[in-house]
Amino acid sequence: MRDASLPPRLSPAGVVYTAATREAPLLADFAADLAARGWRVGGLVQRTVRGPDGFKQKIVATELDTGRKVTLATYKGDRTKESACGFDTAALAEATGAVRRAVAERMDLIVIEKFSRQETDGEGLLDEILGAMAEGIPTLTLVSAETLEDWTRFTGGLAQLVPAERRALWRWWGPHRLYRDLELGVGGGTARNVVIGLNWVLVEGPHGCGLAQTPERGTAGCRSSADAGPLVGRPLRELAARIHSWDPLEAAVGLAAVNAFYNRRDLEAVADNGLDSLPTGEAPVTVVGRFPGLAERLPGARVIERLPEAGEYPPTAARWLLAASERAVITASALVDHGLPDLLAAAGEARVALVGPSTPLTPRLFPYGIERLCGLVVEDAKGAARAVAEGASMRALKPYGRMAALIDLGSP
Repeated sequence: MRDASLPPRLSPAGVVYTAATREAPLLADFAADLAARGWRVGGLVQRTVRGPDGFKQKIVATELDTGRKVTLATYKGDRTKESACGFDTAALAEATGAVRRAVAERMDLIVIEKFSRQETDGEGLLDEILGAMAEGIPTLTLVSAETLEDWTRFTGGLAQLVPAERRALWRWWGPHRLYRDLELGVGGGTARNVVIGLNWVLVEGPHGCGLAQTPERGTAGCRSSADAGPLVGRPLRELAARIHSWDPLEAAVGLAAVNAFYNRRDLEAVADNGLDSLPTGEAPVTVVGRFPGLAERLPGARVIERLPEAGEYPPTAARWLLAASERAVITASALVDHGLPDLLAAAGEARVALVGPSTPLTPRLFPYGIERLCGLVVEDAKGAARAVAEGASMRALKPYGRMAALIDLGSP
C-alpha cells in the first residue's frame, strides 16, 4: 500500500515550448533548484551550443545525477537547414543510461528533454519518456507546440500540459510537497528542550526555538504523547520528520522542530505581524483562522473558522472564497492538520500570507504560492519554555520574542 504520509501522485507533465522558448534552460534550472534543496533529481537535460555567428554548433545532453556531458548532435554544412544536423544515435543510447538509473533509484523527479520530431517517429527519447511515466515517478519533459497531438496520443491524454514558466512548474510540483521540502532543509543539531503545553509545543534547537499550536482541547489529537521522555537529545531532523504524521500531536512536534531550525535568534527579518502591512485593495480579503483585532486591521474580511460564529464561514466554504480572492491570510496551524496544501491550491493566484507563531520563516516556502511569512522568533528560550509549560496564550508569549516577517520580493 502507498505510504499515507506521501504527497498525492503527480501526473506526468509536458512543458510546451515554441521557437521563442525552445532553448531556454527552464527544465535545467528547475532541476537544479530542486536538487539544491535536497530533492533527488535524475534524467537528462539538453543545451544547444551556438558559435559566434549565432548558428548552431552542437546539442549537448547533461546527466543530472552525474553532471557528465554527452554530445548528441553536431551541425555541419549549411547550418540553417535541419539536414545539417548529424545526430549520434550511439551517444543517445549512452546518455539514456541516466534515465534508466533514475527509474531504478526511484528519484523524486525525472527530467527528460525532450519530445519533438524524432519522438513522434517512435525514436529519440520516446521509450525513456514513456517508461519513466509508466513507473509512476514524477516525470517532466519539453514538448514542442507542433507535436502536441502526437504527445497526447502517445501519453493517452494522462499527462498535464504546463506553460513554459518557472511559476507554472512550481504549481505543477504542487504545495503538497512543501512538508518534505521543509524537512529536507533542516540541518544538524539536537533538541535541547521539548515542552508540550496546553496551547503550544516548543522545541529548542542549537540556534533557536520553534513553536507549533497544540491540538485543540476536546479533539482526538489532544492526548498524551506516546513517546514522551526521550525526545530531548534526539536529532532535530528526526523530530522534524514528524511533520508528515497524521497524528496531530506528532505533527505539532515536527513543525516545532522545523521552526527551531528556521526561526533562528539571529534571523534577519522585517518586524511585522502579518496583518498590518498586507497589501490593500478594493476586493475583500479571505482569512482562514480567527485572529485578534482582525475587524480593525482588515475590515470586511471574510473569516473561515472550524466552528464559525455569526458572520463567519465554515471550512467547506474555503475553496469557493479563496478562488475568488485577490488576497488571503492563512493561519500557520493549517500546517499541523495538513490543510495548508489544499488551501494554497484553492487560493490560486491570490497574494497569500501565512501568519502565526508556528510559521516557518524560510524562503523555501515562497515558490509554493506564499508571498508573506509572518511568525515569531523566540529570543528568550527559558522564558518561552516556562510560559508554554504554564499554558501561555499567544499574547503571553510575545515578551519572549519578536514578530518577524519574510516577504517574497519577486511577487507582484
